[in-house]
Formats: sequence, structure tokens, C-alpha cells
Amino acid sequence: MDRNLPSGEVAFNRLSIELNKTIAHCLSDHKDIATFNAICRGTSDAIVGDNLSFWRAKFCEDFARPPNKTNEQLCRLYKERWSMLRRFVNMKTHPKYQFVRGYTLTEKAIVKIVTDLINESFAGSAQSDGNRPRCENMLRLKQFVLESRLLLGGRRPPPPSKDEPVSVSVSLAAVRLMATHFLFDQAIHPGSWFAIDDTQRAVYAATNETPLYLGPEKNIVNMEWILQCLNFFRYYMTDSQASDLHDAMQELDESQRPSVWEGPLKSGSYPLGNYWKGTYAFLEHKDLTRFRKLVRLDIHTDHIFTDLNIDEGNIQSLYLDFPKDASALHWPAIFEDHLHSLRESEPAQARAQHSKKSTPAASNEPSSIRFDGHGEDLEDLFYASGWLNALPPQADIPGWQRITFMKHFEDDLEFVNRDNLWAYEGVVLPGGKIILGRWWFASSDDEVVDLDNEYGGPFIFWAVEPEDQVQNGDEE
Repeated sequence: MDRNLPSGEVAFNRLSIELNKTIAHCLSDHKDIATFNAICRGTSDAIVGDNLSFWRAKFCEDFARPPNKTNEQLCRLYKERWSMLRRFVNMKTHPKYQFVRGYTLTEKAIVKIVTDLINESFAGSAQSDGNRPRCENMLRLKQFVLESRLLLGGRRPPPPSKDEPVSVSVSLAAVRLMATHFLFDQAIHPGSWFAIDDTQRAVYAATNETPLYLGPEKNIVNMEWILQCLNFFRYYMTDSQASDLHDAMQELDESQRPSVWEGPLKSGSYPLGNYWKGTYAFLEHKDLTRFRKLVRLDIHTDHIFTDLNIDEGNIQSLYLDFPKDASALHWPAIFEDHLHSLRESEPAQARAQHSKKSTPAASNEPSSIRFDGHGEDLEDLFYASGWLNALPPQADIPGWQRITFMKHFEDDLEFVNRDNLWAYEGVVLPGGKIILGRWWFASSDDEVVDLDNEYGGPFIFWAVEPEDQVQNGDEE
């Protein structure tokens, strides 16, 4: 008898195909499933019979089902994903599978898988988990983020080889930005941080040295800077020994903390949520000047420059309004001179050729959206007037937007006090839940702006639920 042929004499042959399928669904490793498949004809029919319907059901247990995939394709995709995901999680059996800069073949393979999980999140029908939508891809992503070295437990990369770039690949940086959504509710051990000094050097760099947008059309996100900015704030938010910001975050209701995206990623320009919280950091003028000088000269010092505002745990609120008819909203020339909000951020071909993995924006939707808002910073009321601009997909992930706004202190834009303006330029991460970027003082008396010494620093905003609804819910 050929040992490779399933036996017809094993007890599993007496069970119905439905019961054998139920048993097979209890197996989590595709190698165990292969072993079960080889036991007898009954188990084999459960696994490969009925046009591989078992593999379609098994795929949907663990992942959101992408459209237009056959059962055979889902079977192959299921095995490929779990094989690679488990290699990068189990460091004891696969110590070489680590993240460095994203240029090795194995790194590219796992980054591609994680990118697909991000792009296909909430594909098909999504379930509800309490008050939030639930998606199997989101569960797999969070599990991978917490168990792999994508963001945690890594090591400082060794010097690059002769032909290897020094910077992290754009694809790996983009995946890390999206993966960080899952870490804000996690207490991170201080030992997990090994490059906070690098993040500080990055976020206070002058605009002309590290612009937020690159390329001839200024529509390519500077992923490395945005990732450094996110790591900078996540450090202060999650490390109890770093600053009072950690304690301030812990005191917030869960609905007032950063959260993950809650629907399919979509291309184009789209309105954001109305309610936001955020914070920013700054150095004293003289400290910023000295700090930049030391960075340019590549001089390391034991002197600690205190990141002000976040050291006291200050969190500001922001309300954004996106009126359907924004034609009546005034846009002062001085705002445009500083922010360049009206430049084309998304090429025409990018608007016409949306990613197949994203929800396309309607053809009649604008590529730019005007908004107004107001907020409270240290009990001072301020106003925010700005624009959202669509961006082409970045690193094969759709849904990025450029945001620019001017922070001012008069609600009548016809009579703005030009002596107290603060410009903000940032990146809205796909899903519209987190904004990262740079602020700078926009009321200098100098006719020519000295970009080398322009006063500014980093900021972060995250979408939250309306506080009055949270309070009403608590009362009920």
C-alpha cells in the first residue's frame, strides 16, 4: 500500500465530512492541518474536498477576505502569511528573522504581508466589538506588533554595508507608522527604547534640512521624519519615567486616547473627525539654537535639553469643522504665504488611478478641503484655519493627507493679529486617526525667513470621542 495515499481504514473515515472539518478548524498551524489531511480519506476530503471550501473558511477565521480570490488562492495565501508571520515572531527558532532597515529579501516579504493586512483591513463585512468595529486583520496586526520586533525589543541597527542605504526603507517606515496605532494603550518598558536621542535630533531639525514633503511636487511624505516624530511622542506617552505626559495620558478616559482606524482605507481627500486632542514640544530659543548647532557639527553632549510643554504633561483640545460649503471661508494671504496650502499635493493621474485595495474617492470629491476650528491650550482659546490636501498612495498604502493650518487668536479672519501666528504643517496617517508634523512661529519681523534658525518643533493630534457623550455615558 502506498504510504502517501490516505488510509481508508482509520476511524476518521466513519465521521461525516462536516465533523472532520470541525476538527480541522481547531488546528491553528497549517503543518498540523497537513498532517490531519494525510491521516485518511475522510480527513483529506474535509481539507481538500468541496473545491477547497475548508481553506476559504479557515482563511476567513484569521483574516479579512480580499475580493476576487479563489479558494485555491486563499489557501496559498493563508499558508504564506502564517509561515512568514510566525518566523518573525519566534526569535528562538528563527533568530535571523529580524527588522533592520527593510532591505533584505525576508524583510521585504514580511513588510509586503503586513502592508496587505493594513490595506485589506475591514474588507468585506466587519463585526462590532462593543462600540468599535472589529476586523480579523486588526487582531492579527496587533498580535504581530506585540510579539515581533517590528517596533519592540529591537536593537540599534549595525552600520550599513557598503551598498546599503543608511536610512530605513520607506516601506518599513510606513508599516511602522501604521503599526504604532496599536501601541498607545501598552505600557512600554524603558529598555525597549534605544534611540530617543535620535528622535530628539530629528524633530527639532530646521525645516530646510528635513522638510516634511519631498520630491519635485512636494507630495512624497518624509517617512523617516514622521516616524521619528511619532516615536518621540510615544516615548513620552508610554514611559512613566520620561515625563508627566505619561501620567496625563493615563488619566484620560479610554475614548480620549489614540486609537486605531475603524474602516477601510480610502484614497483622496476626506473630512476627519471633529474632536481631537494633542500636544507639542519646544525648546527655549537659546537652547534650540545651541542644539541645532551641536547637531550640525555632529557633537554629542551629556547636557540634557528639556522638551518643554510635554514635560509638564500638557494636552490641548481641538475641534475641527468641515462645512459642506466652504466657499465663504476666508483664507488670508499671510496664511498662504507661510503654509502654501493651495499647492497641488496629488497628481491628476494619482487621483484617477486609485489603489485596488482601497475605497476610491468619488470622482466629484475635491482634492482639497477647507476647514476651520477652535481649541484650548493651557486654558487659552485659539482658532485654527486650514486645509486638507489629498496625497498619492505612499509605500503602496492609500489614505495619506497633508494638513496645514494657522493657529491664531481672533475669530474674524478679516482682522487677524499678525503678531501672534503659529503655523502647523503635518501628515494625516491613513485612517484619519493621528496627525503628526511640525509647528513654527509665523510672526517674525524679518523680511527674509532664516530657515536655519526658524523657531519651531514637533506636534501630534489624535482623534477622540466627544467628551460630553463620554460623560453622559458614564452617568447612565
